[in-house]
Amino acid sequence: MYCMSTENELKIVKRLTGVDDNQIEVIEIGWTSRVYVIGNGKVVFKFPRNAKFREESKHEVAVLELLKGRRFSVSVPVLNWTSPDNSFFGYYGVEGKPLGEVIDGLSEQQKVEIGMQMGYFIKQLHGIKEYSDIKAQTLDEQTEEYQEWYRKGHNLLKEIFSESELKTIDDFFENKVPKSMTGSGELVFCHGDLDYNNTLINSNNQVGVIDFGDARLYDKSQDFRGMDDEILRDAMIKAYGSGEVISKAAAVASSQMIDVLNLIYCIEQRDLEGINDYQKRIRAKILYGNKHYHQKMDKKYAPVVHDGH
Repeated sequence: MYCMSTENELKIVKRLTGVDDNQIEVIEIGWTSRVYVIGNGKVVFKFPRNAKFREESKHEVAVLELLKGRRFSVSVPVLNWTSPDNSFFGYYGVEGKPLGEVIDGLSEQQKVEIGMQMGYFIKQLHGIKEYSDIKAQTLDEQTEEYQEWYRKGHNLLKEIFSESELKTIDDFFENKVPKSMTGSGELVFCHGDLDYNNTLINSNNQVGVIDFGDARLYDKSQDFRGMDDEILRDAMIKAYGSGEVISKAAAVASSQMIDVLNLIYCIEQRDLEGINDYQKRIRAKILYGNKHYHQKMDKKYAPVVHDGH
């Protein structure tokens, strides 16, 4: 199917927003879409790369339409531009830095405040019932999908980890991941990919949430799985107000699993910064344990990514 050139996409963005080229940042690394960002995220346009991703884009547009006009405890994108053929859509975005970039510098009180905002938001999101044609995925189905993603990306990890390290990660996916996928069994409307990358924090510690492309009906524990800071996650659960929601062991294992899958994605995208970050997290959290790992921080782990990938 015909796919627009970057030049034509830029023309559309400029025509609809009235801005110049030098005000538009083009982000090429997205697997499903090319993204155009204006004013640090004040305005965002997404152009799906092919027919398959146009269908995914159609879903995200439907979700943003569902959110439009609702008052949340956090900021969310506000849909404003759509194309009849799903070739692009644009929205007023959310400003801030990804939580992953600022989490280490936050005080305990700041983590609690951020976690409370997120917990209230998740409660609001899970309460949405006015949807149609939204797919559902059970915990068992999610487990199978995650393990399949891992199998498909397994060979890429050989570039980074030794044979014994990879065996430990294999065992983790075979045995620990299924045990971590436990929850209430109640399927609700979820963000689906609420993690450190899709949670933004502005200068006033106000939270914004982006990227609703994976929003579906999931177990209510889903939107707590991407947060591995215990203080922040506990504040989220407290604000949510429905008991434990997810056990500490399940949350920790889920976070470790997400790190591995994110590493595979970063290798595919040749995102060297992401590769370095996630392989260090995996060594610290799965392979060696934080205490042992930090004793070895003087050792440099430099992943090799071959041109063939």
